[in-house]
This record gives sequence, C-alpha cells and structure tokens, in this order.
Amino acid sequence: MTLSVPKQISGEDHGHLKRIAIVVCILFSFLTVSHLLLLTETFKWPLIACSSIVAAMSLVLSRTATAIPMRWHSPCILLMLIAGATNSLVHIWLSQTPEQATNIVLVLIASGIVLSNRAHWLTSIVFSWVGWFIINLAFDLPMVMHFFFALMMSTLLSWFAHLARQKLVSKQIELLLERDVAVAHEREANAANEAKSAFLANMSHEIRTPMNGVIGMIEVLSRTPLTDSQAKLISTAQRSADSLMFIINDILDFSKIEAGELAIEHVEFDLNQFVTNLVQEQAYHAKSKGLWLKARAIDNKHTRVIGDHHRLKQVFNNLLSNAIKFTENGGVNIQYNVVEKEEALSLNVEISDTGIGIRESSINQLFAPFSQADMSTTRKFGGTGLGLAITKQLCELMGGDISVESTPGKGSTFKFNVMVETTSQSEEASSIENVEIPPSHFNLNVLLAEDNLINQEVMVTLLSDMGVEVVVASDGVEAIDTLLKPKAKHYDLILMDCQMPNVDGYEATRRIREGRAGDENTQIPIVALTANAMDREKQKCLDAGMDEYLTKPVDLASLKAVLALY
Repeated sequence: MTLSVPKQISGEDHGHLKRIAIVVCILFSFLTVSHLLLLTETFKWPLIACSSIVAAMSLVLSRTATAIPMRWHSPCILLMLIAGATNSLVHIWLSQTPEQATNIVLVLIASGIVLSNRAHWLTSIVFSWVGWFIINLAFDLPMVMHFFFALMMSTLLSWFAHLARQKLVSKQIELLLERDVAVAHEREANAANEAKSAFLANMSHEIRTPMNGVIGMIEVLSRTPLTDSQAKLISTAQRSADSLMFIINDILDFSKIEAGELAIEHVEFDLNQFVTNLVQEQAYHAKSKGLWLKARAIDNKHTRVIGDHHRLKQVFNNLLSNAIKFTENGGVNIQYNVVEKEEALSLNVEISDTGIGIRESSINQLFAPFSQADMSTTRKFGGTGLGLAITKQLCELMGGDISVESTPGKGSTFKFNVMVETTSQSEEASSIENVEIPPSHFNLNVLLAEDNLINQEVMVTLLSDMGVEVVVASDGVEAIDTLLKPKAKHYDLILMDCQMPNVDGYEATRRIREGRAGDENTQIPIVALTANAMDREKQKCLDAGMDEYLTKPVDLASLKAVLALY
C-alpha cells in the first residue's frame, strides 16, 4: 500500500489564512477610521496611509486565500503580522509616545497564536523587538524598563502559544495521515472484496456453462428408453450434478450478498402448505437414513403471509439438510409460529435434531464463511462451509436473525426468525399459488442464438421434445441475418445467449429493437439465456430490451413457464 503525501505538509488550511486576514482587515479598518476622527497631529495622514495599506492588503488576502498555494499561507500570515508591527512602530516613531508599544505586545502574542512555523515566528518576534529597540535608542523614550518587561512577558506568552499551536498542527497532520491510511485501507479492502466477488461470479459463470450441457444431456438421456441399470446410473449422475449445482449456487449467493445484489422479494404464500412441501421434499433423505422428520405449527392464526418464499425455502433447506446430514439416529423436529411484533409479523422457527451436536468452542465460528465445526466434519460429511453463513445473511436481509443451542452427542437446535407481512399489507404482491402449471407441448417457432455447440444441442433437444420448432444462430450477427432473410418464417420467440462472439446478445437485442432486423421484428419477445446469475446481469438484459431472463443450467420448469407466456 502506498500513500500520496504532500512534499510540504502545513497545518494551516485555506480557512485559517482567510479568517486571520478578515480579522486584520476589520481591525485596521477601524484603526484607520479612529486615526481619521481622533488624531489631530500633523502625522495622522501617514498613519492613516499605513493602516489603510494593511487593511487593503488583508482584504486582498481574505478574497484570494483559496487560490493561494498552501506553502505560501504561513508567509502571508507573517507578512500581515510584520505589516501590523510596522504600523505600530511608525506610530511610536512619529508620536514618540512609549504607550504605543502596547500594540507591539499584541503583535507578539498574536504571532504565537497564529504561526506554527518556527522560522516565521522568530522573524516576527525579532522584527518587533529590533524595531522597538531602534526607536528607544533614537529618542531615549521614558519608561523603557516598564515596557521592556511587558514585551518580555508577551514574548514568553507568545512562545507558549507557539508551542501549543505547533502541537495542535502536528496532531492535525497525524490525524490527516491516519485518515488517509484508513481511507487507503478501506479502498484496498473494497477493491479486494470486489475482485473476490467478481472472481466468484466469473467462476460461477464459467462453470454453469458446461454444467448446462451436463445437466441438459442427463435430462435428455433420462427421457430415452433405459434398462434398470442404465436408469440407476443416470439417477446417480443426476444427483451428483444437482449436488455440484448446489455448491455453485452457494458460491454465487455468497458473492451476490457480498456485492449487495441479492434482492428480497415479496410474494403471498400459504405458510402451512409451504412447510408441508418442504417436509415432503426432505422426507426422502431422512427416510433413507432411517430418521423421522416432523413439523408442527404452534399457532395457526396467520397462515397466509407475504415474504420471499424462495429465500425462506433456502434457509429451511440449508438447516434441514444439515440436521439430516449430521444425525444418525432419531430424527428432526420443526416448530414454527407467526407472532405480532411492533405492527409487523415475525416468523419464528426452531429446527431440532438428535445428531452429533456442536462443541461450545465451535459455535462462535459456525456462521463464518468457509468454516465448519472442525476439519473432520469437512472430511466426513463434505460441504463448502458456506451454507450457514448464507443462511445467517439471508435471515438478516429478511429482517431477522439466527442462533443455535447445542449439546455434543445429544443434538442441536437452530432458531431463526424473519419478518413477514399479512396479506392486507401489500396489495401488489403476487401469489405463488395462482400460477397455472404450464403445458408440456408448445406449438412455437423459436430462434435460438447460442454459440456453444453443446448448449445448442441441449436446447434443440429439449425444445424439440416439447414440440417447438427451433432455428439456431451462432452469434448476434447470424441471428439478425436470419430474421432478415427473404421469406423468413415468423418467430414467436428468441432465446438469446448474452456472451457471443462478433455481436453479443445485448447488442443484438438493441439492434432488433431499433428495427435493424426488420420493422416487423421490433416487438418480437426476446428471452435472455445466460450463465451469469447475478442480479445486475438481469437488469442489464432488461435494459438492453429483453423481455425475460433464464439462467444456465436451464431449469425445465422455468423454460416451460416462459414458453407458456408466448
């Protein structure tokens, strides 16, 4: 880490010079007026001229302080002090009145208060003393010792004020340097965090592209006539692919949360049905280990709520899969209820198991990223160590928290809560239970813009099996040329990959919307097909003019839902 430090650091800021210049200007303006009104001696005009010059000079400095380089601020302040001392010395010289030396006392004290540069302070002090001595030697003024001690005391006070000023400036410089170091550290941390998130998102994108081919081909194979042995092998491959996608999605979710891109949705759903479906999905894994899995609602007062059911399901599944994974005998209990809390609703959930438990010394690290209770856990059970970290962050994003109580050898209880709304609080929320199940056969003509040959084959096979007629384009240029062909068929939909050579999906979409693929195609529905699952990617696709957004590996149900729209 490197810091940019000025060659000459000064404790004076633009405001310091400006404030002093304003004070001096006001002081000598009053002095000029007082000389004009009160003095009757013949030398009043030279004094008026001197004080007017100091006032004018100070006025100019106050108006130009921000334009003067910082290294000249202290000399400018010294110049005003010397001008003030000169004015007082001229007054003593012309009037030969020793009482005017009191003005020199003020200059000496002011020098210590406003000057932090040692050489400049000494210059002001020496100039005032030398001028006073010369005048006393020239005119042999009375009360010399009286004013000598007055000047000595004012010089001593000026010295202490100067030391205090130096210390203050030194502390200001230290604070500025510490602030610069802190800002630099923060920038480095943010840059490292952004680089890490970008790396994770990029790796997720690069992995999801071939995974689309793997999962897609497994799906295609599973639909062909298979022997029992082949079906078993395909099922094993499917489970392995799903496990890999689970890990990839964990990494992607973690990078989304760190990048602040994970948005919480508000959808109406039936809580009891939601939990019932979860239990049914996890029951297979529990039964395969000889475990029971039970769920109980403590209170059925609020059954229909509004919240992010996808992220809530992710929290439940993370905790339930862990509970089943780390339990060999017994089972898992789920308890939940919705309680009113400060004009809102809190969904409180307890998931208890009879598993291996967690040592107290390991609980504090349990929700940290990439960590598990101990390394033997990773070796025996596997996992990325991101599941609970993501679970905690999801709970916090939904306005709640999570905690755990555990006894080694007896089991663990995870308690979490999230904020939800009643159905009357959000009229704009959509209901997940009103979505119709899409058909399995579609009479559509689809243009597929995809450069990856394997993904082309996967998508053509999946779409053809659903009765869709598909034409393939290998990049954005070919997609536009296909639409521009004489007597080109009417396409009901374009599935547009985003990352393609020559012209990518974003630019191809913009050109189609501009009419560069024919005026008749400007409103054709375009669905993004991308391996980048970050939220900003979705917005980028919509901004380019696309209508819908699908991620790779393509989820068959999501693909059917999109086809059903058109």
